Amino acid sequence: MTGRVSIPLINNWIKRTGFKRNVIAIFLFALVIRLCFLIFLPLYPASHILPGYNDEPLHLQYVKFIGSGGGLPVWEYSSDSLNYLTDAYIHPPAYYFLTVPFYTIAETLQEGWGLYGPRFVSIIFGLIAGFFIYKTALLWFKDERIATGALAAGLLAPNAVFFTSIVTNDSLVYCLSAIAVFYVVLCRLSRGEVSKQIITAVFIAGAVWAKMSGLTLIPLAWFAASPDLPNRDKWLVRVRILLVIIVLISPLLIRNLVVYDQFVPGQRTPLADEYWPEHAVGVSGGAVFHPVSAIATCLRLSAVPFMDIWGSLLEKGISSTWVLFWGCILLLGTYRMIRKKPKDYTLLATVALVVIGFLWHNIGLYQVEFRLFMPAFPAMAVIVASGAAAMRLPSLVQALLWCLPLLLMPFF
Repeated sequence: MTGRVSIPLINNWIKRTGFKRNVIAIFLFALVIRLCFLIFLPLYPASHILPGYNDEPLHLQYVKFIGSGGGLPVWEYSSDSLNYLTDAYIHPPAYYFLTVPFYTIAETLQEGWGLYGPRFVSIIFGLIAGFFIYKTALLWFKDERIATGALAAGLLAPNAVFFTSIVTNDSLVYCLSAIAVFYVVLCRLSRGEVSKQIITAVFIAGAVWAKMSGLTLIPLAWFAASPDLPNRDKWLVRVRILLVIIVLISPLLIRNLVVYDQFVPGQRTPLADEYWPEHAVGVSGGAVFHPVSAIATCLRLSAVPFMDIWGSLLEKGISSTWVLFWGCILLLGTYRMIRKKPKDYTLLATVALVVIGFLWHNIGLYQVEFRLFMPAFPAMAVIVASGAAAMRLPSLVQALLWCLPLLLMPFF
């Protein structure tokens, strides 16, 4: 009897939430995968299995520093090789302040568990990002299939899973970027009250406070103005959003200028100078030493965030196939967005802005990493979903395809 009653109760709950079964299934699947990362990944890996994963101790060190009452840390150059644990100190503080309470709670429950508090927060940020990616696609296309596909891409692509499962500020910038893009689209598709414009500015500024790559989202203020508005009102919207952003990020930029003598600090450490030029990344100090290696590394990190997956011929084949498949669907989605009537390039502009920032970072600073695309990934997920819809791929099939590299890892 209980079993018979439970199904109608579940169905009623699904109807009340307004979510379809596939949406709930994707959310649950995404949560399970992230919980596996949270529980089974050790703090200090015995081998370099994950690029970026070895950075987790750096971000945790930042959390521990604030949690110990040290205030806001300052990165300082040192020839001491152990100083690499302080390399994350150069980042904005938002993620670290938000995760400190959870680190403290986890450490109080059991000494040595502090890591799991911030990892749990990263998971929450990732799931929130997925929700707003879903809402953005639904708002933009008014198509449940595309929205569910965008959710699958935003929650289950390997880097989206990885960087919202460990201790890293990438999870927060991903979350805030997804919300910011949603509100930009919301303002774009309607006249939008002043309150929505202010909220848009707050989340764009929040992305900057999470990570300096969030600066690439600031020009989205231009697209927040509805095309239906008179020119005068369009400029008022843009200027209003831009001014609020500038006011909110000014304290961070001024601090960077005072402490590091530049608005966007660039690390120059022994680790950066010695490691990156010699290891496939191919970019350092403003010079591209090995362009082919640099491109290969970027593609590898975009497909699979595991070092070992790029080893054997079979692994190379799987990764290459995945990258080409994702890339082709992204291009198809881009084509559909360009052909969409009435023409509107808001989401494509979001990706283009971040790509420009990515190139500037790697030419002006020193490393190629897919994680710098995180502010663009919410828009990319929507564009990919548009391409997948054109291929008539069911949303659950998309979910399986996007996370396939992760599911295959145990077999290598």
